[in-house]
Amino acid sequence: MFRQFMALLWLRCQIILSNKSILLQVLMPAALIYLYRFMIDSQSGPKAQMALAYLMICIPFAIVLAVGNPILTILADEKEKKTLKTLLLSGVNTSEYLLSILVVPIVLTVVYLTLTPLILDVPIDHLVNYCLVGSATALVIALLYLLLGLLVKSQVMAQVVAVPTMLISAFLPMLSGMDKTVAKVTDYSFMGLFTKFFTKWEEFSWHHATLQILSLFIWLLVLLILIVTVARQQKKS
Repeated sequence: MFRQFMALLWLRCQIILSNKSILLQVLMPAALIYLYRFMIDSQSGPKAQMALAYLMICIPFAIVLAVGNPILTILADEKEKKTLKTLLLSGVNTSEYLLSILVVPIVLTVVYLTLTPLILDVPIDHLVNYCLVGSATALVIALLYLLLGLLVKSQVMAQVVAVPTMLISAFLPMLSGMDKTVAKVTDYSFMGLFTKFFTKWEEFSWHHATLQILSLFIWLLVLLILIVTVARQQKKS
């Protein structure tokens, strides 16, 4: 079992390193973060507040581009080439297959959650809260892209669904402060806790984020159920 899992993991790493499109998606957030850093340094005004705003922008983009899109691209490619069905029918356990897809994104999540505030020079006073909120949000986004990857049938379809998913994930936190309806939608979305944490940066409290925590937990539970169900159906078909 462990040997099969490591073989699948090695295959994922080789696909990422050999596919220039996926590799670009993984590295692009770093360039974007440095660009925002340059913008902060070149402007006058309260740089700490500006850096925090850019941090709220960069993290969702980094997670979507470096974590979500590669998952969707790899799965769509395997669906198109019938690799997914072959693996599932050749004795590969469904949990092994799904975990092998998530390992690299989890590592990339840790990298970007660590590097982004360092590059933007944003001090994290509540490090535990930052890690928990960022990791939980990244996990749900990764699972959402995993589900989409299992559902799409081609890379063209993957590109179609990737754009609205990216826009929702990246722009909901920014737009929530502009409209009450969007703010309410954000509270019930998987970006609700993330948005609450960054908009209440100094006085964030878990007790005042019950709705957002519950919403994120429901998203996590529903996505896990759907992923397992879809994966099992594809193995039978």
